[in-house]
Amino acid sequence: MPGLLLGILLGASLDGAPEAVAKGDFTGAESAYRAALDAGNTSADLYYNLGNVIYRQQRVAEAILAWRRAGVLAPRDPDVQANLQFARRGVIDDVVVPDPVPAWAPWQAALTANEAQWLGAWLAGLGLLGVAFRRRTAAVPLAALGATAVAVGMVLAIGGVASARLPPAAVVLAAEGPGRSDLGGGVDLFVLHAGAEVGVADEAAGQVLVVLPDGRRGWVAGTALGRVDPRAGFPSGVPSVTP
Repeated sequence: MPGLLLGILLGASLDGAPEAVAKGDFTGAESAYRAALDAGNTSADLYYNLGNVIYRQQRVAEAILAWRRAGVLAPRDPDVQANLQFARRGVIDDVVVPDPVPAWAPWQAALTANEAQWLGAWLAGLGLLGVAFRRRTAAVPLAALGATAVAVGMVLAIGGVASARLPPAAVVLAAEGPGRSDLGGGVDLFVLHAGAEVGVADEAAGQVLVVLPDGRRGWVAGTALGRVDPRAGFPSGVPSVTP
């Protein structure tokens, strides 16, 4: 399929999944990747490959969800982003909400939550060493650099923690999902189709308050969505049309 990257990034130890792909057995490869996820082997490569074999089965929305999860774990991976851009051409709605980051920490779009926390801790620790060394040598510039490193490290770490606590974005998996004005039903404010990528603002009574790029909000059935959260179980099967 032109424009789509379908390389296998995992080793052959994954219960024959690469061999299944080579034979065109995408269903078998998908089962192997799902089994690996169920066993707790979460990784960007695993979600990337799962998205590839799902896309080959013409389930675009689920493939987008898998690649969005891969992007959470590897936000700078060009192959993941290339596949997402290609798949989005086949989606009805031009709705793409990026993974949420704290408004005061825009750099988080290029870092995972864990990367920010580890990098922040490393910088803060290095800065503290610089401050302590200055006390023994009276090196004022070293103390200033150390204090700066501590401050930057703390901001990075706090940004990573805050990012990890934000509700994840979601992908519409049902053929259609109306966004309604309230939990009790209300009126239809808009209709989303499979593959639309929305923000999540709230959740109650099996409904999710989604946010569109233009700021509109509406309640959608939770069963119509797949969360962009690598820790969550990957949905099995495409949901039916939301009534």
